[in-house]
Amino acid sequence: MQKTVLLTEAKAARERIAPFVTSTALQLSEPLSSRTGKNIWLKLENQQLTGSFKIRPALNGILCHLAQARNQGVITTSSGNYAQAVAYAAKLLGVHATIVMTPSTATIKIEKTKAHGARVVFCEDHFESRFETLERIQKQEGQLVLHGFDSSETIAGNGTIALELVDQLKVPFSLFSPASGGGLVSGIAGTLKALDPVYEIFGAQPEVGGAIVRSLARGSPVNVGPFKTIADALVASVPGARTFPIIQAHCANFFGVTEESITHCFENLLSAGEIGPLEPGGAVSVAAMLEHFNSCLHRDIVCVISGGNFTRSL
Repeated sequence: MQKTVLLTEAKAARERIAPFVTSTALQLSEPLSSRTGKNIWLKLENQQLTGSFKIRPALNGILCHLAQARNQGVITTSSGNYAQAVAYAAKLLGVHATIVMTPSTATIKIEKTKAHGARVVFCEDHFESRFETLERIQKQEGQLVLHGFDSSETIAGNGTIALELVDQLKVPFSLFSPASGGGLVSGIAGTLKALDPVYEIFGAQPEVGGAIVRSLARGSPVNVGPFKTIADALVASVPGARTFPIIQAHCANFFGVTEESITHCFENLLSAGEIGPLEPGGAVSVAAMLEHFNSCLHRDIVCVISGGNFTRSL
């Protein structure tokens, strides 16, 4: 996607979803600022509707095709947060939703998805099976397919976070974003760079998978196969065909974070009690920032706290 097109679509998405979503807080973290010697800001998407940023692309995806969605229903697959978001958005907009999930998905995410009225279909317990099952059901039933990270509607919906940040923090900044298939970081990076090349964007994902990190090293998308991580929202085994070129063009660097670092950061953020509900995937940006903040230019740093759907201690 060209930068100008992405920016135009992000602006349109912001107007489209504005009646339904929250403009989330940008909070200065005193503990992290003191530790790093920089101003560290937390973009609290864990306080967004349905507990993650995913409501933005879910709403944008349905609203872009609302008549078709109401006529045919929608179908998607998700490790949990996009499932809840699509279920919520579909109920809000009078659309029937079918969600393909794995049986190992966090119970809270399955229960909340069902509570919003969606039909949940379980597949085999690996990433590829989710999309195989989705394709089979969609061919039989004809729903509109919504993609959790690799569609123009999803990327633009995530770009609305960048537009909010520029309104909230009126100085140039560096940004760390969690990543799975790349929908969040590509939407933010492409939109920020279209607004001004001065912005600096870093991606972060669990090292145990590292699909984007490995793909960037190779220069083309790599499928890393099934893997398990405590950051259960970040389990894509391959970057998106649409997201990957945006990441290549606009991210300054991409970092893998160990399970130990994710766990430690997650527990510290929870114990500090300053940001509300948190899930391990939401802490990945902070974990990467703490390891690599010296790589940033001398400016404020934003860490996107992507989600807060978690119910057990590590």
